Amino acid sequence: MVAWLGTDAHGLERPPDLRLLLPAAAAWLAALGALAAPPWLAWLCAGLAACGALAAFFAARPPWEVPALALAATLACCATVAAVAGAHVHRTVSSAAAEAAGRGGDALFRAVVSADPRPRAGMPRPGRAEWVVPARTEWVRLDGRADASRAPVVVLASGEGWADLLPGQSFEARGAFLEADGDRLTAALVPVRGPPEKVRGPGRLQVFAAGVRSGLREATAELPQPARGLLPALVLGDVSALPESTAEDFRATGMTHLLTVSGANLAILTGFVLGAARWTRAPTWCAVLGGALMIWVFVLVCRPEPSVVRAAFMGSLGLLALASGRAHAGLGALCATVVGVLFVAPGLAASYGFALSVLATAGILLLVPGWTRAWSSRCPAPVAEAFAVAVAAHVAVAPVLVLLSGEVSWVSVPANVLAAPVVAAVTVAGSALAALAAVWPEGAAALVHLPGLGVSWIAVVAETGARVPYGALPWRSDVAGALLLAAVVAVFLLTRGVLRRVVAAAAVAVLVLGLAARCVPGGWPPPGWVLLACDVGQGNALVLSSGPGEAVVFDVGQEPEPVDGCLERLGVREIPLLVLSHDHADHVDGAPGVLRHRTVSAALAPEGFGRSPVGRLLAEEGVALTAAERGQRFRVGPWLLRVLWPEAGFTGSVNDTSVVVRADGPEMSVLLTGDIEQEAQGRLLHGPEPDLLSVTVLTTPHHGAGDQDPDFLSATGAAVSVTSVGRDNRHGHPAPSTWDLLERTARVNARTDRDGDVAVLGGPVRVAVRGAEAEPDR
Repeated sequence: MVAWLGTDAHGLERPPDLRLLLPAAAAWLAALGALAAPPWLAWLCAGLAACGALAAFFAARPPWEVPALALAATLACCATVAAVAGAHVHRTVSSAAAEAAGRGGDALFRAVVSADPRPRAGMPRPGRAEWVVPARTEWVRLDGRADASRAPVVVLASGEGWADLLPGQSFEARGAFLEADGDRLTAALVPVRGPPEKVRGPGRLQVFAAGVRSGLREATAELPQPARGLLPALVLGDVSALPESTAEDFRATGMTHLLTVSGANLAILTGFVLGAARWTRAPTWCAVLGGALMIWVFVLVCRPEPSVVRAAFMGSLGLLALASGRAHAGLGALCATVVGVLFVAPGLAASYGFALSVLATAGILLLVPGWTRAWSSRCPAPVAEAFAVAVAAHVAVAPVLVLLSGEVSWVSVPANVLAAPVVAAVTVAGSALAALAAVWPEGAAALVHLPGLGVSWIAVVAETGARVPYGALPWRSDVAGALLLAAVVAVFLLTRGVLRRVVAAAAVAVLVLGLAARCVPGGWPPPGWVLLACDVGQGNALVLSSGPGEAVVFDVGQEPEPVDGCLERLGVREIPLLVLSHDHADHVDGAPGVLRHRTVSAALAPEGFGRSPVGRLLAEEGVALTAAERGQRFRVGPWLLRVLWPEAGFTGSVNDTSVVVRADGPEMSVLLTGDIEQEAQGRLLHGPEPDLLSVTVLTTPHHGAGDQDPDFLSATGAAVSVTSVGRDNRHGHPAPSTWDLLERTARVNARTDRDGDVAVLGGPVRVAVRGAEAEPDR
């Protein structure tokens, strides 16, 4: 039967089934609106939409019967989703957990783990939570009584016992309830110290699922990284052992979807079951029952992540169609999946993972059949199909990806094409390996190298794609930018013939011109830069040019991404010496960004730094670490580096043990000071070689804090001061008194919170920021 906007018939030659497209899109928008609105407003809109649906249904008369019924269905979907979303928000904001967050202070609570605990991103620090545990409270004790509260919370936990919790286990703990800004479906953030108490044992099904996941992890222990962490991620979505650098490579090359199990994995598994049923000539009900069991096991083991939920719901519709003897249209099933999922879990409307999964599937369903037929005349059909799938998925998700990354990658399509055939083989072999590991761990460990070869190839593709210079173009990362990119994609897809070629030529011209604008001289960094202060927020990261593609790095900021981006803009690939002034997060925790795709030959840090998390990371990467001590000298390219501080046996504060280095080059001298305060500054000022403090460029100690020795700053006689500081930081850096001292001392004063990246140029000494340049008045 062919109906308005689509057909129920099966076949690629039939038009796509669009009858549920409008209800699905409207339900999605209604969920987003209801999640952002007060519950009463969501319910009011739901009531109005329900009334409109009834009016449209009873008013349906020829010749407008079909559009009226479509409108009624759309409004009914909107009403249902808005009402459910309002109920979810009301339950969360009126819960005892939310009340505890509003009051502040500690409270005792009992909760049920709702997802696997995951390590908190970033370097571990004393007093910083180690684990992020999504949970649902059962009760919260307020005013001496335990108030029932079934509300989602995020527990930020430190201590023993958290890593071993499984979904479904309940525990008691005491923590400080904090408001979860920006998330209407999370009642509170709860930092907790110490282990969980009164933990109830997990259910048998969760023990089984955890055994499958841990069995695959143990089997892959024989593989080197990143294959060791990548295989469980591709097969089960288990990223617990995946190196952060590998995850960043996948993000940079548009391959992040491979780390999230979804429809492709489930299609392979259910296809195996249905194929076995067909081969054995089993009745249809056996095939349906086997497929349903496989979907249930898939969700249990891979966890109900947004992409998994979407795949499971869509797979269930396929089995329903098989059981009823009716073929179903793929796009219609996808739209029905969106509506059904949002009926149950409207919060997924705001999930990037759910959006990426739905859009990628829609792109493949709509575009791949036609593109495969068209391209098969020019290349083998398997190659045409693989290329069509990669391009269609990337084109469909591009507007969402730009919200996440702020860039449009041209490397992602070839990277996905190269990886796609291997991904299918790895999924099949990895799934079989996971099943084997559950019953015969030794056999799985012996056979793991077979899928390991494929995983290694995928990792090489991602790493190579991430290293391509200018592999992505900057793009607006807001809704306007996403809509603009969606409009460009739509114009390209909907045009034909000469008009399409014109649009394609214009897009290529913009791409080439954009790349040329980034590559031509005269951009950033400016030619002749000698010292550059990276804008890494409230932190410190300084770079001394020591040759083409090579530099000395002094401190690395708190987050890996800013310093990695700064070094990428500078074209730095070799770091002969990495100096880490002291073990404070805002100076050293960005180390993974420096190590990413770069060779670091040696590192210099205070005594005992090797026992810190960053010190252990350097050891794992094979970087030789030397303890800094006054009097040491290093020759790196044109620079003579002399360690002025700390002196042997000094036992002051962590800030005052900062490594202080004087760098002398052919065009200028630089004093790199870390976070030294008055005590260390005074000792340097009255030390054996105070004349070494006189330099051309001073990097301001401790981000310009107020604990400065005025005589020390004056003794430097610097023509230029550079202050690394974050915008609107809570410390009030730089202090007004310190800034006044700097302005009286140096002729040019730059700071990263106002100027961004700051470059100091040689011959004669100048300071450059984006769009401006200043020269000291000598």
